[in-house]
Amino acid sequence: MKKILSLILALSMLAGVSAALADPTEIDGVTERNININRAGLNQSADEVIGEGYSPTTGRALDEIDAPDGFLGVAVTGQYQPIMVQISNSGNGIGVSKNGKLYIVAPVNGSYSDVVYEAVQKRGGGESRMTMVFSDTIPDYVGFVRSTRLTHCRLRQEWGCAFCTSGYSSADVPGEWRRLGVKNPQGATPSDPGVVYVGDYPKCWEDYVWRLSGIESANSEIFMLADIVKNIVPKDNVPANHTWLFTDDVPDGGDTANIIYVSHGNKYETDNRMEYDSELNAYIRYNYVKNHEDLPYKDTVLVNPVIKKVKNSQGESVKKIVAESRDENEIITFNNVIVQSIRMNWIESTRPDPELVGKGNADYFMAGKHYQGVWERTDDNSRTVFYGEDGNEIKLQKGRTLIILMPYLQSSHGGKMNKNTDCSVKYE
Repeated sequence: MKKILSLILALSMLAGVSAALADPTEIDGVTERNININRAGLNQSADEVIGEGYSPTTGRALDEIDAPDGFLGVAVTGQYQPIMVQISNSGNGIGVSKNGKLYIVAPVNGSYSDVVYEAVQKRGGGESRMTMVFSDTIPDYVGFVRSTRLTHCRLRQEWGCAFCTSGYSSADVPGEWRRLGVKNPQGATPSDPGVVYVGDYPKCWEDYVWRLSGIESANSEIFMLADIVKNIVPKDNVPANHTWLFTDDVPDGGDTANIIYVSHGNKYETDNRMEYDSELNAYIRYNYVKNHEDLPYKDTVLVNPVIKKVKNSQGESVKKIVAESRDENEIITFNNVIVQSIRMNWIESTRPDPELVGKGNADYFMAGKHYQGVWERTDDNSRTVFYGEDGNEIKLQKGRTLIILMPYLQSSHGGKMNKNTDCSVKYE
C-alpha cells in the first residue's frame, strides 16, 4: 500500500513539474476562425456617453479622472475632440544614453493616453511606432513625436481626429492623404490648417512644435498638444463615432493569461513581455534593454521647461525647450491588450503598406485571461470593430487599451502572402 501511495505521489509531483515546464500557448493568427459576426455598426455617440458621465474611449467615470493644470480633454471641457500623436519607440521606448542613463527616449506624458496602437515600421521588427490617442486628458505637451507611414494615415481615418507627426514617408503618404481626402499639411494656411500637423512644416503651428535641448534630433520633438487642440484644430471638426463598449465584469470563458510574450523579431527594439497585475487589473509591459534587467514601460515629464535660444551644432541660434531635467514618471499600464492579425505588404522592406480594411483574427487579453475573436472594418471611414467568439462586439475592461497590429502574413509589395516567421504572441 505504501508503495502505491509513493508511486501516486511521485506521479503527482511529476505532473506538477511537467505543467510548470509546459510551453506557453501560441496564438494562431493565420487560420480563419469560424465566427459568424453580428455586425455592430455604431454604438452610442461620444456626446451621449459623455452626457451619462463616462468616457467614450476608456469607459471611466469622468468625475474620477484628474487633469493637471494646463490640460484639456473630455474630463476638463466635456467636449470630445481626440487627437492622435506619433510617438517614438526607439530603444524599445526606454533607451540608454552614453553615460548609462535610462529612459532617455521614453514617451513624454504618454501615461495620459487612452488608446495606443503599436505597428512595426520595418520588416523583421527592427523598429515600431506607438500611435497614441489622447482624449480623456490632453496634456500641455507630449513627445517624442516621430514620422508617419501608410499605417498611421489609415488608423487616423477611422477616428476622424487631428493628427500630429514630425514628418512622413514622402514616397507614400501624400498620395494616401489625397486618396483619403485629407488636406496635405504642406498646403496649410492659418485660416485653413486642416487636421494634420507636421513639425517639418512650421507654418501656422510653428509656435506649437519645439525641440528639446540635449537629446538627439530624431527623438527631440515636443508638441504643445493642449494649445494645438485649443488654437489650431478647426472648431467645426467632428471626430468619427468611435465609441467602444466597456464593462466592470470579467467576461465569461477564456483561458489563463497572466504573462504575454510579444515578438516582432528584434529583441531589443520591439519585443516585450507583459505581466498581469490583479490589483491594477492591468498588464505591465516589460521591455528588454541590453545590459540591463527587463524594465517597465514608463513615461517621463519635463521639470520646469522653458523656451530659450540656444546654439545648435552649427553654432546657429535656435529656439528650443530647455528643462532642468526629465524625470521618470508613471508606468504605462494596459487594461486591455488586443492582438489584431493583419496582412502586410512591404515596399522595399522599410515602408509598410498594411491591409487594415477587411477581416481577420483578434485575440484579447483582459483581467488575466485570453479570449479569441475576430475584427472587421468595412471601409476606410469605418471604425474597426472587435468581436468575441459569440459573434457580438466584445466589451472591454475600463481603462487604457493597447492594440498590436501583428503582421502574421506578409509579402513583398504585390507578391504572394507568406507566414511571417519573425512575429509571434504567446501566453501562459
